[in-house]
Amino acid sequence: SRVNGLLRSIDSRILAKGPDDVEVYIHDKISVAKFDNVYRSTMFNRLIRFLLERDLFKLAISVYKRMLQEQFLPSRDISLKVTAVTEVVDDIADAFVSMRNVDLSASGNMVSAMVTACMRADKMSAAECWLKKYESDCMEQGVAPDAAPYAAILETLQEIQPENCGAVQATLYRMRSEGVTPDISVFNTLIRSSLARREYTEAFGLYHAIMANCSSSLLPSDLTFKKLYHVSKIFGHKRSRKYKRPDNAVPPRQLFRDMVQCHLLRTGNAPLAHSNIISISCLHLALRTFMTLEDYPAALMTLRAFDYFGFQPNLQTYLIVITSLVLRIKQELGHVCRAGKYRFADFVVHMRPQEPPDIDVLERRIQREEPVLELSGSSSVGPETVTHLLTLGEPTASSRSETAHAGRKRLPTPVIPTVDMLIGATLLLPFQELSLAPLVRLLRKMMFVSLFRK
Repeated sequence: SRVNGLLRSIDSRILAKGPDDVEVYIHDKISVAKFDNVYRSTMFNRLIRFLLERDLFKLAISVYKRMLQEQFLPSRDISLKVTAVTEVVDDIADAFVSMRNVDLSASGNMVSAMVTACMRADKMSAAECWLKKYESDCMEQGVAPDAAPYAAILETLQEIQPENCGAVQATLYRMRSEGVTPDISVFNTLIRSSLARREYTEAFGLYHAIMANCSSSLLPSDLTFKKLYHVSKIFGHKRSRKYKRPDNAVPPRQLFRDMVQCHLLRTGNAPLAHSNIISISCLHLALRTFMTLEDYPAALMTLRAFDYFGFQPNLQTYLIVITSLVLRIKQELGHVCRAGKYRFADFVVHMRPQEPPDIDVLERRIQREEPVLELSGSSSVGPETVTHLLTLGEPTASSRSETAHAGRKRLPTPVIPTVDMLIGATLLLPFQELSLAPLVRLLRKMMFVSLFRK
């Protein structure tokens, strides 16, 4: 547990200060005075593996050298990895000498890998040599450099020197002077960097620049939308007062429309075709955003998009919807409601499965205190609440024909998950598919009661 705590503290420090400012912190944390026990060798091995997994080669090599100085033996796996990293970095720096007469103008991806490896190993002069050779070869061949090496530089700067805005600006100026046209990976890195610095106006300005220059060679990707959905969720929530919404912020619904339009543009109006713009993880983030904002019509639209774009809902889809509703119910039931006022949660706990929502019927049940869902406390929610929400997704007598859309091009018997499946107590078999219809019916009812809460 002490090693786990050490790794968590180092991870937090790297996120807060960046890897350049963490070396002294790490060596202080693993001093004999602070970490003197029989598991010190295990600590060294786990810490080095932790650093290697994050491509922090310089730090990993530094800790490895200290481990050897203290006469601890690294595991064979760690020893091989550190030796390989050291040799590779040295070879990359030395390889430049042997490639002086090789044309690199058509090797943008290789140059990206070389530059990135050198930067992570703190060999900035070697990285500069590779980039200069690439630019020189492109000039001799009369072609514009590819954006890939510069995107790699910006991405690596964000990881190893997140506060070095000067280096980012210098890279962008260098791109302009070399005639490099930014691609979406460059824009995504800049958006990510702006969001990390909480410069939200700049981040949305970059998005507007992408959309103003949309073409077959420049379209936003799912990473673009993921980043902006996340920050839009923060701005759009009515209870958020920590961050000020910038004037150029894009509403989540507009982001969704842009995402659909760009996907169709990329695929030639073929919604089922694959693209790097719409993914199931991106749809899940859009769904989570709309559920957090209590925008159930938009959430319903997102669920419909699963079928339209050929994605199969999974347990995560159900968890996003159910968890959001449970949290809202718990929060509302935890506050006293004035007489004559009805909350969203009041309507939900008085709804019966397989019954069309009728606002007059629900009001009478609330007034008579006849809840369908019995809670153990005023704001106590648990498995019974989840079960109740799942049963509200069952078809009513008048809507059994609605399920046809969810079964289109699916297995004949899609599964409706149980509470045990949602919490992981019962596993979903690999060949089983989940039905979209219950979530669609549930959100229709939630949308209805949201309109009539008092």
